[in-house]
Amino acid sequence: MISMLKKTAAVAVGALAFSGAAQAQSWVLSPDALTFMDSASAFGASVTTGPTDQTTINLFATDSTTQPQGIFGAGFTMSGTSASIEFNHALNTWDSYNAPVGGGTGYYDAFVVTISTQGYYWNLGPSDPVLASGSTFVWGGSNYADNIMDTNYCVGSCFKTLSLTAEAPSTFYVSFVLDTKTLPQSDTMHPSYGTFHVAVPVPEPEIYAMMAAGLGLMGFVARRRQRNGAVA
Repeated sequence: MISMLKKTAAVAVGALAFSGAAQAQSWVLSPDALTFMDSASAFGASVTTGPTDQTTINLFATDSTTQPQGIFGAGFTMSGTSASIEFNHALNTWDSYNAPVGGGTGYYDAFVVTISTQGYYWNLGPSDPVLASGSTFVWGGSNYADNIMDTNYCVGSCFKTLSLTAEAPSTFYVSFVLDTKTLPQSDTMHPSYGTFHVAVPVPEPEIYAMMAAGLGLMGFVARRRQRNGAVA
């Protein structure tokens, strides 16, 4: 009985570990990021995993040249009936966002983070304007051609959360991108660049339940051992 309880607790805690860190280890770069990094261009994306279960997605550019049209970024997949991520960011743009309200038509350069069950952002044929939701973050500045850089910093302990739930077990595609390509609002002037930091993905609620059950069982085992030792 004690052996079975210990195995059950170990499975619960192991499931938590797999649900979090293990799912975010296989990153892919978008085709445009790979194309322009392989050329003489100074634009692209890179992914670096840090020592504290945090991954950095660097969307790099240079202010001295025009920025090619493309969807630059990286992503990974998660599996289950729901997916949730926490991230912060340091974003910079010399370009602008024409708000859909008041007659605006959309973005020039858009920083986008999405969770989707349909595929990575760059494979979905996004439409302009990109709309924010519980599973989509988007930012694109507010000024244009005024020689003022717009910034959007949420760093340190500041984190945003996105989540998505499916009706059945699914593959969730998580994308971090800079989109300078999606029409009708796109151009090659005024480069944008920045970084995202994504924490270990948040486990599904049932995983937390498993962990709680596992920890409870581990406590029961410890108390049982103490009681048996006292009797002996």
